Amino acid sequence: MRKNRGAILLISAINKEINFLFDNLLSELEITRTESLYLRIIYENPGITQYDIAKLRKLEKSLVTKYVTNLEDKGLIEKRPLDKRRKGLYLVEDGIKAIQFVDNFLPELQKKFKGIFSDEELKIFISYLEKLNTALLDFNGREF
Repeated sequence: MRKNRGAILLISAINKEINFLFDNLLSELEITRTESLYLRIIYENPGITQYDIAKLRKLEKSLVTKYVTNLEDKGLIEKRPLDKRRKGLYLVEDGIKAIQFVDNFLPELQKKFKGIFSDEELKIFISYLEKLNTALLDFNGREF
């Protein structure tokens, strides 16, 4: 392992490893990271339309249609009529289970690494991360 990489490079390397773990978790569910994002949007907004997802994420409607169709084919979501012209998207039982499985990922990961830091070290570490996150949000002109 290289030394003196700096905080940003270390955070990037840690993020890469967490993403590797997350991608492996998603492969167990046979979904992609993008599909998990769509599941999350539908979970948090039951009845949302494909048009509203496209608007929300600033995406082409055809791209949203592709991912929605994939999730339907995998039996994770379904379309239900909202009125004569529009259909809302809803998670079905397997979609809800997938979201719950994903939601348990980070807490389970944190449990595995609980012994690395003492409680005091963890508080300090988290405060540094929060400070860095706030600075990056500010630098990028984004909301805190």
